[in-house]
Amino acid sequence: MRLPETPYVGHLAQFLSITVWSSGLIVQKSLTGVANPASILMLQFVGAAVILWVGLALRGQLPRLNKRALVSFCWGTMAPGMVLAFGLFGAARTDGVSVSLIWGLVPLLGPVLARIVLKEPLPWTFVAGGFISFAGLLIITANRESIGASDMTGNVLVFIGVLFAAGSHVVGRFLNRGAVPWYQTATLQVTGAAFATSCLTVWTGFRLDVASEPGAFWSLSYLVLIMTVVNFLAFNLALSRIQAAWVSLYVSLAPAIGTFASVILLGTVVRPVDIVAIAVIMSGVAMPHIARLFARKFRTAKS
Repeated sequence: MRLPETPYVGHLAQFLSITVWSSGLIVQKSLTGVANPASILMLQFVGAAVILWVGLALRGQLPRLNKRALVSFCWGTMAPGMVLAFGLFGAARTDGVSVSLIWGLVPLLGPVLARIVLKEPLPWTFVAGGFISFAGLLIITANRESIGASDMTGNVLVFIGVLFAAGSHVVGRFLNRGAVPWYQTATLQVTGAAFATSCLTVWTGFRLDVASEPGAFWSLSYLVLIMTVVNFLAFNLALSRIQAAWVSLYVSLAPAIGTFASVILLGTVVRPVDIVAIAVIMSGVAMPHIARLFARKFRTAKS
């Protein structure tokens, strides 16, 4: 699984990751009418974990079961395990556009959590971008709730899942530096998610009626093969190749990609005010990361 060490591989991997992830959130929502969220997630992650472990076994690249492997496994129980558990339970109550917009806040929340928990410096651009994005988010979610398209309880659940996702990015950058290959980290992460969602399914019960929804089988196949296997391999590859600012900047595309998928897959009606809100949120999210990249280039050129 050796790939060229060029950063362009990392950029392509992260763009692929955020595209299939944002689209997958909408595919998940499309199945909530025929299955409960826990059942969807269990099938998604158990199926993907089996594929990843078989792939590593066939190549003779199974990870060592040590303390670092345990950390990767536990990381997976939180992200994507608890991330998507809260996110999908919330998505079942609200609309696809709101889900996509809330997920677009991940790149801003990561540095804020790092400031609160780790006392890391927080540039003013993140604060300014946060105010811009949250203002746009509040306007659009309140507006969509007033027309019956959005549900505030569902939005809060999705936001909790997004908080878990933002916190996991710091862990992900740590785990993808060192001796453990990125594809082994991805496998252990998905395995942790499979364990967490299996426990959740035991608690809530299993419900799935694929026969009642045309295309449900293909939707599940997308969630297993593309949103999980391809996405987590690509995401961990990106974390190992490019700067965190670039990883976060690509995530700012999530509102546009997710909204487009919601229109195509769910028939969601998007009005001009929605498009304006998407642009506002994306600009607020992208601003601090663009500023950071330009500042780094300026320092490099000056030295």
